[in-house]
Amino acid sequence: MRIVLLSYPSVAHLLAFSFLFACGGSNAPPLEAAEDPIAALNERARAGSVTDELHGVSVADPYRALETESELTTAWVNAQTQRTREAIEPNPQTRDALAELFQIGSISRVSHAGERIFFSRREGEAEQPVYVVREGDEEHPLIDPTTFGERAALDWVYPSPSGRLLAFGISHNGDERSTLHLMDVGARIADPAGGIGALRIERTKWTSITWRHDESGFYYTRYPKPGEEGFDAESEDAYFPRVYFHSFPEESVSADSDENDPLVFGGARPTDFPSAALSADDETLVINNFRGWAASDVYVLRGQRVPDEEHPFVAVIEGEDATTYGSADADGLVLMTSIDAPRFRIVRVPFESLSDRTSWTDLVAQQEGTLDGWTFAGEGIVTHHLESVRSVLRYVAGETVREIALPGVGSISDLSGEAGEASLAFGFEGNLRPPSVVRVNLDGEALAGEVVTSVQTSIDLSAFQEEQVEVSSADGTRVPVTLLSRRDRAEGPTPTILYGYGGFSISLMPGLRRNALYWLQRGGVYAIANLRGGGEFGDDWHRAGMLENKPRVFEDFEAVIRWLSESGRSRPDQIGITGGSNGGLLMGAMIARVPSTFGAAASYVGLYDMVRYHHFPPAELWISEYGSSEDETLFPVLRGYSPYHNIPAGQRLPAILIETADHDSRVHWAHSTKFTAALQEANAGPRPIYFYMEREMGHGAGTRHSDRVEKYARMYTFFESQLMNP
Repeated sequence: MRIVLLSYPSVAHLLAFSFLFACGGSNAPPLEAAEDPIAALNERARAGSVTDELHGVSVADPYRALETESELTTAWVNAQTQRTREAIEPNPQTRDALAELFQIGSISRVSHAGERIFFSRREGEAEQPVYVVREGDEEHPLIDPTTFGERAALDWVYPSPSGRLLAFGISHNGDERSTLHLMDVGARIADPAGGIGALRIERTKWTSITWRHDESGFYYTRYPKPGEEGFDAESEDAYFPRVYFHSFPEESVSADSDENDPLVFGGARPTDFPSAALSADDETLVINNFRGWAASDVYVLRGQRVPDEEHPFVAVIEGEDATTYGSADADGLVLMTSIDAPRFRIVRVPFESLSDRTSWTDLVAQQEGTLDGWTFAGEGIVTHHLESVRSVLRYVAGETVREIALPGVGSISDLSGEAGEASLAFGFEGNLRPPSVVRVNLDGEALAGEVVTSVQTSIDLSAFQEEQVEVSSADGTRVPVTLLSRRDRAEGPTPTILYGYGGFSISLMPGLRRNALYWLQRGGVYAIANLRGGGEFGDDWHRAGMLENKPRVFEDFEAVIRWLSESGRSRPDQIGITGGSNGGLLMGAMIARVPSTFGAAASYVGLYDMVRYHHFPPAELWISEYGSSEDETLFPVLRGYSPYHNIPAGQRLPAILIETADHDSRVHWAHSTKFTAALQEANAGPRPIYFYMEREMGHGAGTRHSDRVEKYARMYTFFESQLMNP
């Protein structure tokens, strides 16, 4: 379902038009009878109020009517969006300043394959990053998503082991519903308009691809087609992703089609998310089957491309409440696991005793820091640990462990290596350091990262500073907070924006936040809180903020908000908070729990109805993280913090901006419509409650440069009006 957004000169004009349809043949009062036309639309929506009975408890849902697409919902969305557009229209100076900052380029998706290094680079005013290949000192553009459509985006990309071939996914309008394409890299370099084959595989949203090292084919995940088990026309590309194998002409007459691609693996549950890994000799296939963000299974198949009755998968880990995943080499499995190691370790599992846990030996024991990832490289493996919210890289070859010097303090992304290859590549950036591609020669005497290419900027980043502090949460847990500001910032209370997420084991690591630089230039402070629920400190830190422990995340963020005031660094009327998706839930919880401690909140594509969230595909994926109201033990937890159900009535709320998107395939826009209406009804203060729906956009992936500038121009216009001129 898609909301149709219209554009009109004013809210009054829009509402007059909307009511012709929304009020239809009902007995609603005429428009002129309502003093506030927005309130009148809310009143009409409230007429569809529903009360559910769950586990003997009555749960009111006053704005259920705004969950579904209808003439009323369309009228409501259009009126609210137009009102917001008129109220917080950015001035040209704000747009220009942000546009200049977003001209600071980006680098991402770094991969090392053969003699080639691949990565995405965006520069200047380009709407999307261009995927390039670097050979020696030369760069060649391979994929410009805008050539596939005005709002096309590159969702994922996987080079083959030699770098000869490239599988990539393109989607449109931010919906992430990718179509797989195949490219011959050499042919593309020779002819910038050529090299893309005829192969198209639909339903490859969030796919994972593993190439055979002989490059005769690849394993990939896709969602069910019509007629296949698990297909649901009402929620396509939501559940039952499965692993398939695609081979090339030498072994298949249908290489340009996936019609005959055999099924390799499918999880037992609709929310299982499997991916494949393959040993360098192509003899051992490993399936890592993720059951949410805190548990996974591992299965092995040896000597076969696909399983059959005589050669089924062997379960190595199955049904455990722990995360284990990895690959294999010629000697056995190499697995990263949280079993007996909440900060993770790497173990070897011999092929001859796959089911014998006592045969496991540590290749890398649990450290003080959290193991975030690893790769085969050179004669061993390279590990990536998180220590004090920064990246540390080490080369482990037998009993020898050597630290790899990084270009500075920051974070690593896309660690890419290959067994037997001495060259390693990754992305690197810091809070005040532009991104770069870094290469390491593991045969060198001194292990140090060499910057291959980096983003250049005329912005003087040395004018800013960063500081890390720790704040005590309600139970005494120490919560790290990074504070960014101008070096010449005056002492005393300062307008401050606080960002948080706290969930799904996602770590908020150092990275150049271009939008935050705008706030720093204006004299403000930008803060990032590393909350429980994230992955910065391992599995225990994640679990301390999920399921029944989710309220600890809110307590952590509350503690940071209060500390900003109590420390004298800011005041409640100067504090703004922001977050998106799971971070949008965090924003909603703060509005419901401690509305007097901050002056404004900007929340994006958030979850707010935690009683019904799992009814909107693909949200069943998140039950492992949040639980479900259908679970009698977790229902009171969810009901107890669900922002939509806990808005304080009759209080003066802070200024609030709620934004969503019509093509969001992760979090349904209904969370935002219902929550906004309920906030507007409850607010007893003068500060505004705004709603905005983005058109032809999704959850955030693949957002165009111009749309990103506009989003932040709107956000900072809102924050400036509320925090710098209260």
